[in-house]
Amino acid sequence: MALPLKLTPPRFSLTAPPPRVVLVPDHLFFIRVVPIADAATEADVKSQVELALEGLSPFPLAQLYYAHYWTEGARSALIYAAYRKRFTSEQVEGWADAEMVLPTFATLLTAEVQPSTTIVLTQEESLTAVHWAESTTIPAAVVARSWHADTPPEEKQKMREEVLRAFGGTKKTIDLTAAPVVDVDGGVGEFTFRSGPLEAHFTREKLDHLDVRDKDDLAAIRRARMRDLVLWRSFLTCAAGVGLALLLEIGLIGGRVWERSREARQEKQAPVVAEILRAQSLATRIDELSTKRLRPIEMIELVGVAKQPPSVAFVQTRTSGLYTLNIDARATQPGDVGVYQNTLRQLPQLLKVEVPRQETREGVSDFSLVLTFKPDAFNTTP
Repeated sequence: MALPLKLTPPRFSLTAPPPRVVLVPDHLFFIRVVPIADAATEADVKSQVELALEGLSPFPLAQLYYAHYWTEGARSALIYAAYRKRFTSEQVEGWADAEMVLPTFATLLTAEVQPSTTIVLTQEESLTAVHWAESTTIPAAVVARSWHADTPPEEKQKMREEVLRAFGGTKKTIDLTAAPVVDVDGGVGEFTFRSGPLEAHFTREKLDHLDVRDKDDLAAIRRARMRDLVLWRSFLTCAAGVGLALLLEIGLIGGRVWERSREARQEKQAPVVAEILRAQSLATRIDELSTKRLRPIEMIELVGVAKQPPSVAFVQTRTSGLYTLNIDARATQPGDVGVYQNTLRQLPQLLKVEVPRQETREGVSDFSLVLTFKPDAFNTTP
């Protein structure tokens, strides 16, 4: 009877759910070690394994559940096969959603052991012995025996001793009393089986070679697995995108709340700010009235008779603010307008000299001057 290996998945995880592993009793399988040609590839080994099974089994491959264990460079391979009719249709149907279907002993094949070591797995209904000789790459032999529930302990012990004697040369025996348990937390695409002090590590590719199910069904399962992996990663990507969108939305909501709070504070403080600005403007105006005064006479004297050419006469003057003097003038010699402008620009009291208008007609130029004085122009003697 196939025994599903139970896994307890975490309550919530962003990783793919753990696989369901089915361990099939070892005594249902025909197990042999066959030689492999030198420099063989995985495809070569597969062909040699199938040829060996056709020669050793009384049944054609189509009527067998079989698989093999081989590592690159090894001179032998472990093959095992079971007649399909030894399994009920209900058992086989239960394999459809399993990640892997293995004989129990297959989960121990990569355990790190010393040469001449035998692992003995004793369970309620069977005994399995896996023996390594000089090489620890491929077991030298695997023997599985079954017994009835009412088999006396002394008979079981006798069977165990017979199996060990048949191997010969066993220097160390490791006794296990529980089927290995799988751990998928070792790494991406890696599986670890543990029983007692032993650990056996497998890649997914290696476990695919150990799976006993129909090879066409396995190919379909691999395709479905790849599809599920793509869908799972797509789901995680979408979930991450949704999470990021939610974070951004929360950030926007928080930003809008902060902006409204800031606007409310600003609106609340607006009358106070307006009052402060009004008071500041009033204080500035009072300071100007108390400390500064309009000085049009000084302005005219500074740029007037002492500086203007004889041909230039003022027609009209007016002030604009405290520091600007607007002059409308006439020059009987148009060339003197430029001379007068250059003279004014050399005065240290003037900040800017502009001639926004100049009209010349019949040898007479009418022009305007906009003179901007420095704020401290009248604090020094011109």
